[in-house]
Amino acid sequence: MNARHQNCETIAILSATDIGKQRWVDLRSKLQLMVDRDPELMSIGIRSEFGTLRLDTGHHEDMWSPDAQDIVHVDKVKIPITISGRSWGRVEYCYKSPHDGTFDRAINNPTVRLLSFYIVAGMLAFTIFVVRMMGVFNNTQVVPDRVRQALDTLAEGLLVLDGTGRIVLANQAFADIVGIDSDSLTHRRASELDWVEDDVSETGYPWMLAIETCELQSERMLRITLADGSQRIFSVNAAPLGKDRTQRGALATFRDVTHVEEHRAELERMLSLLRSSRDEIQRKNRALEILATQDSLTGCLNRRAFFEKFESFWTQSETDGQAMSCIMVDVDHFKSVNDTYGHHAGDDVLRVVAQTIRSLQEEHGVVCRYGGEEFCVLLPSFDIEAALAEAERIRIAISEIRLEDPEELRLTASLGVSELRFKSSNPQELVNQADACLYVAKREGRNRSIVYNASYALIQDTEKILDEAKHDRVDIPFQAVIALVSALSYRDAETAEHSRRVADLCSRAGEDVFDPAERYILEIAGLLHDIGKIGIPDDILLKPGKLTPEEWEIMGRHDRIGVEIIASSFDCPKLTDIMANHHAFYGGKARDPDLPVGEDIPVGARLLAIADSYDAMVSDRVYRKGRSHDEAIVELRRCAGTQFDPNLVELFIRKIDSTRATFATGAIALRKQNAITIGARVQELVGAAAAQDWPKLQSHASHIIQLADDFDLEAISKAAATIEESAKSEDRAWLIVLRQTHDLVDMCRAAQSDFLKRSLERDAEQINSQAK
Repeated sequence: MNARHQNCETIAILSATDIGKQRWVDLRSKLQLMVDRDPELMSIGIRSEFGTLRLDTGHHEDMWSPDAQDIVHVDKVKIPITISGRSWGRVEYCYKSPHDGTFDRAINNPTVRLLSFYIVAGMLAFTIFVVRMMGVFNNTQVVPDRVRQALDTLAEGLLVLDGTGRIVLANQAFADIVGIDSDSLTHRRASELDWVEDDVSETGYPWMLAIETCELQSERMLRITLADGSQRIFSVNAAPLGKDRTQRGALATFRDVTHVEEHRAELERMLSLLRSSRDEIQRKNRALEILATQDSLTGCLNRRAFFEKFESFWTQSETDGQAMSCIMVDVDHFKSVNDTYGHHAGDDVLRVVAQTIRSLQEEHGVVCRYGGEEFCVLLPSFDIEAALAEAERIRIAISEIRLEDPEELRLTASLGVSELRFKSSNPQELVNQADACLYVAKREGRNRSIVYNASYALIQDTEKILDEAKHDRVDIPFQAVIALVSALSYRDAETAEHSRRVADLCSRAGEDVFDPAERYILEIAGLLHDIGKIGIPDDILLKPGKLTPEEWEIMGRHDRIGVEIIASSFDCPKLTDIMANHHAFYGGKARDPDLPVGEDIPVGARLLAIADSYDAMVSDRVYRKGRSHDEAIVELRRCAGTQFDPNLVELFIRKIDSTRATFATGAIALRKQNAITIGARVQELVGAAAAQDWPKLQSHASHIIQLADDFDLEAISKAAATIEESAKSEDRAWLIVLRQTHDLVDMCRAAQSDFLKRSLERDAEQINSQAK
């Protein structure tokens, strides 16, 4: 009965392993084999904790029931099964009972039981004595065939070793893995097998450590090289056997984890690739953000980015009560530099001046190319005295600039300085104060720094100075312009993007026609020329198709609404005139006969009409594909003299052709913003994939699909849709999702690389053309 019980426990252990791995078919085969080999074993059943018979070898339920006692003598044995520290159920065994009724009555007799106890105790004492005398774990020990057979049913490799590390028993699974039969392995040292030396050089073999320390060795990873040169990876557990030096050995199990380790290595490789790709996207996003916020010629912030930073510093200064100063810098006689030495030399001057100002101020201030040859420096936490000192440093540094070509050129600069103490109500007013001082510096002989109310004479003349500055500089708060553009973007993002592109075109085309102040007005007119559309109903404004004549009539009212908004929001007649007349036809016959014609149309309105028409032609619409650049140029020339000013058409074409490669063009600016937006979303998706956060992964993928569809990025949309489907699937395969994520990252990275490459190539072409 003791042997039966031990055998039952062994089978229960084997069964627990197969149950935990859900290998029911293998378990059924093993149990049936045991029943077939043991004539006394009638049946085996696996019953869950809830009483459900999950598996049996046939007729087990009939023999296990209480009624089976009447049919045949059955000895029943049940062994509990524990998986992961919790009770799962039990293994039930039905053995043939060797006892008849008479023998049972004899066994139940107290005298017989007492006699049996003395006999068993004597045999046990004798056995212990023999074991101590002869030893249990030696090379001459014979392992019973039944034990061998039971161990051969194990899926994991198993070795029984003596105290010297020689193999006493190797089960069939281990022999099959290493490609050596069991008999050849017996009496051989386990360490003589072809283990990878790096795995054992420091700590030694786990079975020898178990023998020497009498401690369990768990989850040691060993690699073995097989006869064909391939390697297998084992997770090795070793337990000591015996309690003293004369009775010592080890039991070692070898679980083949080659596939698991390869899978883990693949996951680590994919994660490493994702991290690398994510870092590259972040770097390129930073590069794209620089392109979106910096002036391409000087590297200074452009005006939009400057005022965004200005707003945050303004709010902080108001909250903390800290000082803040503003310096306006203007290169003296810059127009004569362009006229005398050419625009290439003028660009070199601007680059060197910008580099000089940035080297002095970027550590503690914000530097902006405000327009043309003007620069603006914002100095948070600087009072007027400290700001004046910085202005003088800038002025002196500019006067010390020497160019290699032309060597004889000498530069000076005029500077205006203002500070919050002079009660400016907004950032634009603070800039205007410094700008007014700049005009005073130029009027008083240039090459000097003037502080707002720095002297009594300046205080007495302040009102006059501001009046003069007002005629030359327009007080159009840029934050108010941004607010209107944001309102338009909320109603119709496509129209807002069109307005930004038109503003860029106007600014570039008007570079040689207008002074900086007038060019600024023209740029604002480009940004706000469609602002009246915020008064158009959504069903007409956002209609995905051609409008009916009645709807066009309603849409046509947006010009009048826009003029009213501009006139009421800004005290700037020039801006209002441009807005009111930019639909006038140069040759007459406009829709509104009251509009001026020819040279009576404000020049800004004439140029805005050309830029507006050009971008409308090259941009895609829901109901048509945009024309090419060349086709749009042909159409502009066809309408020159009738709808457009022919001289300004040719000027516009020259400026667009010469600077078409710069980052301000509509198509590139749109791709730039798309690349930044998509890149940021892909970074979030990579984080969710690495963390196996399926809900977030699905949400980010869905967001990327929507953005890609909006931006007409079909390949990225399809890749994100594949990830979304994988995240939704019940059979989620993390490695597959990682590969899909990596493909999407590569796609996004390629798009960014293409944009950066073409942008930089075009910028280089522009510089080369100017050099020629």
